Amino acid sequence: MSWMERYADMLRQKNTPFVLLDSGLFVRRAGWIAPVGPAARRMTLDPAQGRRLLRELGGLWVQWTDGFGPHAAGSDWYALTCRAHVPVDEVPSQNARKHIRRGLKRCEVRRVDAQEIAKNGYETYCAAVRSYGTGAVLPAPEEFARRVLSDEPFGDIRHQWAAYHEGKLIGFNQNLVYDRIEVDYTLGKYHPDYLKHYPAYALFQTMNEYYLVQQGFEYINAGSRSISHDTEIQEFLIRLFNFRKEPLRLHVQYRAPLGLLAGLARPFRRWVRPLSPRAAAVLELDRLRTR
Repeated sequence: MSWMERYADMLRQKNTPFVLLDSGLFVRRAGWIAPVGPAARRMTLDPAQGRRLLRELGGLWVQWTDGFGPHAAGSDWYALTCRAHVPVDEVPSQNARKHIRRGLKRCEVRRVDAQEIAKNGYETYCAAVRSYGTGAVLPAPEEFARRVLSDEPFGDIRHQWAAYHEGKLIGFNQNLVYDRIEVDYTLGKYHPDYLKHYPAYALFQTMNEYYLVQQGFEYINAGSRSISHDTEIQEFLIRLFNFRKEPLRLHVQYRAPLGLLAGLARPFRRWVRPLSPRAAAVLELDRLRTR
């Protein structure tokens, strides 16, 4: 079974709407539609297919990229990737080496199943989200467990990792896997009361070695460029773990009349930002897309 068929099975079980086209598998993410799969794929989408996706999945626009390579050079859109693991002794920064070693010494890191995260990850999840100061509504323990356990039948494509200090789970990561091409670091939560034990350092160092050295993946993807805010985690991964911004061409097809409105508002982008962060994010996306 191909990775695309496996992900379609997972989406069906989670009751997540999707559309499968010749070019790929698409889902709605908040207010927009995007493909599921490795960023390295050379994806194409014609206007008729874009209209079908908007009609069947809703959303304000469809966005996709068409793979890495010379054709994407100079683009301001990117995926944050790592293609080579750096052993601790070869990390350039002495301070970083110290923190990674401290994390590996103080934390036990291992790949676990969804039941372990559902049972012992709730405290860390809530503490991490509260520390962001965004006022996000936290799920009840039962809802958190339900969401995590929905991954349980799909442990081959949805990997769970945990870091423990003296037997207590103090950090975890959830990753998506696409054959041996890409592993996508989709979610990580680290308990703010235990950051002095460096669970994130231990997790990333261990996972990078596992995927790139032991399992032979082509690369790790830690997400794409943000259109709404700076992401500290990306700079952290660049500084310490050999991640880099790998250019991609971003393609966008809007639901009418959003494209026309974005074009009309483009000259006023600097004044829109303080008035409406959401509108400013759309205009930033419009600025970054390939024309």
